[in-house]
Amino acid sequence: MKWPIQSIRGTVLLGIVAGVLLPALLLLALDQWQSRDALRQQAQRDRSATLTLAATRLTLPAWSLDVSALHAIQGELLRLPAVCVVEVSELQPPGTEGHGVPPLVREQGCQADTVAAWLDTELTYEGQHVGRLRVGFDDSEIERQLAQRRASLATLVAIQVLVGMAVLAAVLSARLLRPIGRLKAQAGQLAAREPLPPQEWSTNDELGQLGQHLNTVHAQIRSLIEELEGKNEQLHRMAMFDHLTGLPNRTLMRELFAREAARARRVGGQLGLMFIDLDHFKQVNDRWGHAAGDELLVHAAARIRSALRESDLVCRVSGDEFMALFDTQRDSQTATLAAQRVVAALAQPLHLPAADEPVRVGASIGYALFPHDGEDFEALCRAADVAMYRSKEQGRGRGTAYHADMDALLRQRMDLERALRTAIDQQQLRLHYQPVVDARTGQVVGGEALVRWQHPERGLLMPDAFIGVAESSGLVRPLGAWVLRAAAAQLARWHAMGLGGLQISINVSALQLREAEFVESVRTEIDRYGLRPGSLTLELTESTLLDDSEGALRAVAALRHSGVMLAVDDFGTGYSSLAALKLVRPDRLKIDRGFVRDLPAAADDAALIEAMFGMARALEIEVIAEGVETAAQRDWLAMRGGHLQQGWLWSKAVPPEDFVAAVEQHRRASR
Repeated sequence: MKWPIQSIRGTVLLGIVAGVLLPALLLLALDQWQSRDALRQQAQRDRSATLTLAATRLTLPAWSLDVSALHAIQGELLRLPAVCVVEVSELQPPGTEGHGVPPLVREQGCQADTVAAWLDTELTYEGQHVGRLRVGFDDSEIERQLAQRRASLATLVAIQVLVGMAVLAAVLSARLLRPIGRLKAQAGQLAAREPLPPQEWSTNDELGQLGQHLNTVHAQIRSLIEELEGKNEQLHRMAMFDHLTGLPNRTLMRELFAREAARARRVGGQLGLMFIDLDHFKQVNDRWGHAAGDELLVHAAARIRSALRESDLVCRVSGDEFMALFDTQRDSQTATLAAQRVVAALAQPLHLPAADEPVRVGASIGYALFPHDGEDFEALCRAADVAMYRSKEQGRGRGTAYHADMDALLRQRMDLERALRTAIDQQQLRLHYQPVVDARTGQVVGGEALVRWQHPERGLLMPDAFIGVAESSGLVRPLGAWVLRAAAAQLARWHAMGLGGLQISINVSALQLREAEFVESVRTEIDRYGLRPGSLTLELTESTLLDDSEGALRAVAALRHSGVMLAVDDFGTGYSSLAALKLVRPDRLKIDRGFVRDLPAAADDAALIEAMFGMARALEIEVIAEGVETAAQRDWLAMRGGHLQQGWLWSKAVPPEDFVAAVEQHRRASR
């Protein structure tokens, strides 16, 4: 059952009442019990004394058989308290019957049913029996005395209870209830946003100490509130502004766009949204570090602001991407001119403290118009983003306006992405293998696994048709995992067929290498199929290795420990090939087909390849020449130590069964 008193005041008052009243009631009950017992004992003594008195006075009249005297004395005795009946019996001694003396003389002063106790005694005179005295007593006298005592005591107790409660209530009010009320008001001020003076507490009791403590807590809470308000403002700025450039971020830009779009609708105006992506920003990070990249972003933000009007809004979206929102004043040419100014401003070289030479980046820009190209912020952003990618496809360093037909290309890309996801799940992918041949013997020593897509409608698709989509959408991770698993399984089958000397290489993307679980997945496939050490080669491009040199080195060391060989693919196309060789120390270099294509006529290519062979020999690295298509290329390379070759002269990439046939064919030819 729920306690009916909810407040401390009510509970304390009830406790006071119970604490004072209950002992008083208990005192009354104990007094009645003790008084009743004492009065009964006193009544017994009084009754015995009354009986003795009555016997003394009635003995002589009983001996003399003076009936009138007996009646007179009995009347006097009846006037005594609690005496109800007095009777004398056995008055006639033997031999006196018939002389007019009754055997029983009785006087009664109350109803017979009120008699509560009888006492009797023998009346003797000089040792002779003269009669028997019997006295009846009434108990109501005891009850009357108890009632009188109870009334008197109850009056005294009531006075004591009232006085005690008044004193306790005064003390409670002065020392508890009023301080509690002040504490309640003081606690209510804790959340007040306006500063209030502290409460004065003159007493030093527990409540006074609590009040002083609340003053301290109030001051601390005020300090915390001020600190939180400052942090809230800071967090709001962090949530709405870019910490590096100080520009609004995408969240704030969305809110500002809503305001500007409402104004444009009201006046029938037009807005332009520009999507700006810095070109070659990653190269600055790779070459001079992230500090130089941050400086570049700050300078780029300042140049974008200076190229636009003061009323135009500029924000940093993420990384090296910016957006600008501006009023076109109902003239589409305004957006074109604004994009041209931004492109020109960002094309100028930048002098960064962290870089040892002027830096040039440039920008690719796409822009769209509200409300023509999009009715809301997200739609307009998507349209400007699509136009920006068109600028990149057309050679970067330019601004492109959005057109509706660009959406068709975007839809095609999205459809291809969905279909590729389905192809990975439904095993529509195939691996073809291009042989790597030792030109000295004509024997096939290994092969490169190249993925194909057996499209249900478009037939067999080459990697160029879908690898770009896989890399941009993140599908390169599951695609690479499938290639690794399928190549390892095929290599195990070939080893079981007796082709134990074959080595198979697969291409690994930068996204795969950066995955924390990639090395473990390679180990899992090697253990699952029992591959021999050195039979599996992973091909990495120079840019992949240099994207995250520290992480790449850790992954390379772990892969080598697992018995995997490493090859640098498309060697010579990067801008820091020597750095790649020094950092990674690969097992193989694969010379890009661009250097082989014009051999032996191209003197520059010939000189470069001879230099590559020299570096490889000095570092004890094997070299594979890709793109060998003519006998002249084969012979020129072989004469200079390029014995391992790969290209259409030897074989195109073929299905697994044709690859085995090519291995057998080259073995027979070598014999």
